[in-house]
Amino acid sequence: MAAELPKSLLQRACSLLARRAYSRGEMRDKLSKLAPEGEVEPALDRLEELKLLNDEEYAYSLAFNRMKMEGWGPIKVRHSLLRRQVIPDLVERAINRVLADQDERLLLGDYLDKLSRRSSLPQDRRQIRRLILHLKRRGFHDETVYSALRQKIPATAWQRFDEGE
Repeated sequence: MAAELPKSLLQRACSLLARRAYSRGEMRDKLSKLAPEGEVEPALDRLEELKLLNDEEYAYSLAFNRMKMEGWGPIKVRHSLLRRQVIPDLVERAINRVLADQDERLLLGDYLDKLSRRSSLPQDRRQIRRLILHLKRRGFHDETVYSALRQKIPATAWQRFDEGE
C-alpha cells in the first residue's frame, strides 16, 4: 500500500495538470490532502523532473495572458501570481519578461482600444474619474493611466477634468 501512494499521487497530479497548469505551491496544497508532507515533496520533485511543473514558465504564461489578452496591469498580475503561491522572485522575473516585450503603456493602450470599441471614451469629469478608478483596479500604475488617457481622451474633455468642471 505504501509503495502505491506515491504512484497515486503522481496520477492525481497528472489528472489535475491535464486540466490546467498549477504552480508548485498550488499542487502541494492539492496533494497534501491525499498524503503526508514527506510524500508530497518527492512527488513534486518528480513532476518537475518530468517538466510537468515549471513555476517560471507558469508565471510567465499566466502574466502574459493576463496582461496581453485580458488587459490586466502588472500590479494585479503580481497579486494574482502571489496568491497562486509563485515565489516572489519568479513573479518579478515573469512580469519584467512580459514588460520587456510589451511596454505597460502599449498594453494599456490596447485595453483602452478594446474598451472604446464597446462604448465611447468618457467625455465628462465623472466618467473620466470612473475610468481612472477602473484602470487602477485592473492593476495599472497611476502614471501610466494618466499618460495613456491624456493621449486617448480629447484635450477639451481632459482640460475640463483637470479644472474640476
